[in-house]
Amino acid sequence: MVKIAKPFVTNHDDSPAYWQIGNLWQVMATGVQTDNTFCLLDQVVVTGGGGGPVTHSHTQDEGMYVITGKCTFNAGGHQGLQGIPGTFVAIPGNTEHSFTVDEPDTHILNFYLPAGFEQLLIGISHPAKERKSPPKELVEEMLPPRWLAEKLSDDYGETSVLGNPFVDKPDPAKMLTRPTPGATLFPFISNASNLESYTTMEGCWTILASGEQTGGSYTLLEVIFRKGLVIEPRIYKDKDEIFYIFDGKMTFLLGDKVLPATKGSLIYIPSTTVYSAKVESKGAHCVNIHTRSGFDELIEYVGTPGKGQQRVAPSPDFVEKSVNASARLRLLEKIGLQELAVSRFLESA
Repeated sequence: MVKIAKPFVTNHDDSPAYWQIGNLWQVMATGVQTDNTFCLLDQVVVTGGGGGPVTHSHTQDEGMYVITGKCTFNAGGHQGLQGIPGTFVAIPGNTEHSFTVDEPDTHILNFYLPAGFEQLLIGISHPAKERKSPPKELVEEMLPPRWLAEKLSDDYGETSVLGNPFVDKPDPAKMLTRPTPGATLFPFISNASNLESYTTMEGCWTILASGEQTGGSYTLLEVIFRKGLVIEPRIYKDKDEIFYIFDGKMTFLLGDKVLPATKGSLIYIPSTTVYSAKVESKGAHCVNIHTRSGFDELIEYVGTPGKGQQRVAPSPDFVEKSVNASARLRLLEKIGLQELAVSRFLESA
């Protein structure tokens, strides 16, 4: 298949922004940009007090990461899963799910594989006039007509189980979920604070979603980088990679372009792109997604394990764990990742 997608950086303050159901939605990556493989939304859920979508499902895999605030998730027959800052929630395709918003202005990252949901959202939403929640008096009148919400839901793989999330208001009776018949993948939550971390490759990595848990669809990691060159030039044969920066300032070499990225930036790196990265600030805190999985296996093999509560970037004198060079090379070949020479371009940028 010919790769059309190109690398890009979307910044939090200049992304397309929309209003719907009282929320601010910022579209950070669309299917048009990613060959329809992936989309990511940055949303501020401002309703609070129990707001959130009623039970529904998607054909796509969905992932949600709580940046600030608090939510209670229900998925696949599991009710009351607590989502505090740093919590990742994985929802396999066709899994019934819902959630309530327990604190106003809860900030969530929300992605889908493959893409499609962003087109549903854009089709029923209103361009945001400013980057904050819509005026309360406009929330009701901006709701889409039911026929449009249901038509676009059907077009883009969303099923209304106990109601349509963009039309029906939250109701405890409409939030329960059931297990997915015949499922081989199941929803789960994770938080770096109670998982093992791995120090290697200029960062402290925590695997929030492994390929085993997602059926190979993706792997998601949280990483704290040190200052300096943190990703030496490399290229994926057939996987895409995404970064979202929570804190810090970085510079990415993407093909022949040098692009800055800072807090609230999304960096999309399609397969066959030569890339490297440098942290300009004291450090950087990011979430890192690979589609498909495999990078998690590399981190586990080469990383030095540590407790989640002690997550800090490695010091300049950190010594990597000794591993078998041939086994490491075989693992790189298996996941389709080729390491190249040091980037003089970024070293001098």
